[in-house]
Parts: sequence; C-alpha cells; structure tokens
Amino acid sequence: MNRRYANRHKLSKPNSDLIYIVKSIKESYFNGDVCYYNFKNANIKKSTPKGKVIIDNNYKLLGFYDYSCKVKLSAFYDKNGNIIEWYFDIAKEIGKENCIPYEDDLYLDIVVRPNGEVILLDEEELKEALKRFEITKTEYEMAFEEANKLIKILKGKRKNLKNFTDKYLRYFEKITF
Repeated sequence: MNRRYANRHKLSKPNSDLIYIVKSIKESYFNGDVCYYNFKNANIKKSTPKGKVIIDNNYKLLGFYDYSCKVKLSAFYDKNGNIIEWYFDIAKEIGKENCIPYEDDLYLDIVVRPNGEVILLDEEELKEALKRFEITKTEYEMAFEEANKLIKILKGKRKNLKNFTDKYLRYFEKITF
C-alpha cells in the first residue's frame, strides 16, 4: 500500500512554476480539503498507460480529499480548461499529516471519461497486493465494495460530477489571477 501526499508534485520539482493551493471545505456533500495544482511551467509531464497526457505545462489538477469517505477524486484539466478525466482512488484511509492531505491507496481505481463512460481499473494489481500480503482480505473486500458503490453512484451523473469539479476550478482560477 502506498501513502501519497497532496504536495508530492511540488516536492518533486521544488523550484518549478507550479501553483499549489489547499482549501478546506466543510459542506454536507464534502468534508475535507481541495488541492489545486496549476502546472504553469513546471516541466512535469504524466500520461495514462494508453498515452493520454493528463499533466503537462499549463494543465490543472484538482485533488479532493474527503475525510468522511474512502475515495479520493482527482479531476484533470487541459490547458484550455477542458476536463480530461476524473480519476477516483479507492483508499484505506484519507487523512492529514502535518497539515498535508494524504491517501493510503488500495490500488483499485475508477475513471470517468468526459463522455460519461465509467471504467474500473487495476483489479489485477489489487489481487496481486493481496497475494503478496500487502493488504488484508478485509481491505481487499472493502476496496471492491467501495468501488461498486461508487460505480452505481457515478452512472449517469457525469453532468453533476462536472458541475462539482468545475465549481472549484473556477474558484481557484479566480484567486490565482
């Protein structure tokens, strides 16, 4: 299992032109931190396994660390502000350490494409982690349970998801210009 901190992009390129801002939100629908990343001239480039660029210069990323659930949402935007994809990490725990949000990743992920397609990823990676005793049988079952619940919620909700993440993108863009 891998603990990933919200500030990992900034730490990997400390002298880059990366804007990183964290805002705490306490609403009925979300209780946690939203992290905004604007990779202005950060020279950090990341692609999906199929070659789709999700982080590059002038791209934006929102990370939603909800402390009341076991799912971390990442919303990837291109340089024109168009959504590339929504990526959900199933986590053992989402928390905060030394004021930095983190997730304890449980390998299983869900992607929602801009057209609304919902895809479950990394089932084999989760199975291998169980075989290597990196996770328990309970964590394995919990990951699938959380993923299946989330898939049911996400089906047909692309517009709601877009409205939710775009709201925070607009908020951060206003305060950084």
